[in-house]
Amino acid sequence: MPTNAFINNHPMRDAFVGNILRHLVDLIVTQGDDLLEDVAIKFPSRAVSSVLLLGEQGAMSAADIAKTLDQPHQLVTQRIDLLLEFGVVERMSDPKDGRRKVLRLTSAGETQFHSLKTRLAEAELAFAELFEEIACDLPTVAITAIEALSRSSILDRVKSLQNGPTS
Repeated sequence: MPTNAFINNHPMRDAFVGNILRHLVDLIVTQGDDLLEDVAIKFPSRAVSSVLLLGEQGAMSAADIAKTLDQPHQLVTQRIDLLLEFGVVERMSDPKDGRRKVLRLTSAGETQFHSLKTRLAEAELAFAELFEEIACDLPTVAITAIEALSRSSILDRVKSLQNGPTS
C-alpha cells in the first residue's frame, strides 16, 4: 500500500494523524484478511470481533453485540448480514423472549471460531514482535490517546493554546 509522501513529509503532518492512522488501519485490515484466508476462514477481518464475541459468550442480539463491542448498531448489522451470508451465524428466536431474535454461530461457524482463536493467538505474537520492532506498545498508546481526547478534545486543546496559559 503506497504511503502519502506529501502528508508524511509535511511539516504539519501531526495535524494529519487521523489520516495516517486510517492508512495503518486499512493496511492491518487488508493484511488481516490475508491472514484469515490463509487458514480458510471465510469471513472478513472486520467481522472478527463479532465472531469472537458470539463464540465466547453464546447467542446474542445484534443490539447486544453492538453495545458490548461499543460499535454502531448499523455497522454491526452490516457485518452480521455478511456472517449470515457466509453461513457463519444464524438467527433464531430468543428462548427467553420469542419476539426477539438472537444470533448464534452455526456448526460451520463453530469450526471457523476455533480456527480463528488459533490464528488470533498467532497474530498476537506477530503484533508483539512488531511492537518491539517499532519500540511502541501501539494498543496502549492508542487507548491512552483515546482517553486523553475524550477528556479534552482537539478543539478544546486549540482554544487553550489560543487563550494562552492560565495563572
